[in-house]
Amino acid sequence: MLTKADKTTGTQLLDRAISILNHLGEAGADGARMSDLAEACGLNPSTAHRIISSLENHGLIERIEGTRRFRLGLALFALGAKAADGTGFRRACHPSLVRIAGETGDMIFLMARSGFNTVCVDRQEGTYVIETLTGQVGGQIPLGVGSAGQAILAFLPETEANAIIAANSTTYEGYNKLTAGEILRRLPEIRKLGYALDHGQLVEGISALAMPIRLKDNSVAGALSINMTSVRMKAERLDELLNILRREIAIIADTVNPHEVSAAKKAR
Repeated sequence: MLTKADKTTGTQLLDRAISILNHLGEAGADGARMSDLAEACGLNPSTAHRIISSLENHGLIERIEGTRRFRLGLALFALGAKAADGTGFRRACHPSLVRIAGETGDMIFLMARSGFNTVCVDRQEGTYVIETLTGQVGGQIPLGVGSAGQAILAFLPETEANAIIAANSTTYEGYNKLTAGEILRRLPEIRKLGYALDHGQLVEGISALAMPIRLKDNSVAGALSINMTSVRMKAERLDELLNILRREIAIIADTVNPHEVSAAKKAR
């Protein structure tokens, strides 16, 4: 039988492993050295080596060939894809992403809420490929940062949205000095318009148009976002893009079972 000390140690090791995974997620494709991970996560070298070796053995992280750096492994992405499609939400939305990318030539993202964050559940590249804050599938940013997060926030119950913004308030400054007050001021207009538009405010030269995916029970399952260079977001193009988003979200709302999405959220 495990003693109380054993249980505590096991919990601490799990927390530290998750800390390493989170740090590598932030490091992106360039990864990080073991010494950097140990320092960032407050671990001594032997503990860091033991945890990293175990994560590597399970394929959750991998060593970048020819270097001493580590990055997230393919096994982790596979798990993430299974989690994202647990309710069939990603699968139901993917044809819409393909159609929108084909029509517009721009990058399309399916974003969803995960706790206090917005996570990229799926993406589809168009003709014009750009770098974004969320990056690949599984990338996440605080709810309220970017058009997709604001589109989701605006259609949550007001007290819930306010609580999320308050919880994330200290992290916003790292995103082009965004503030909680600024986000709160934007939400009423987003509710009125039915969409959120970021015309280079978050990342200079990059624009994003996002619309919440509201299901038949009026719940918010996520958001569809069209990202492009700001020179492509011309005023005369906005109505065309909005009509495309409305059409595809209507298709998604007819396909996705809101009870399954709701049950998945409660199970988290």
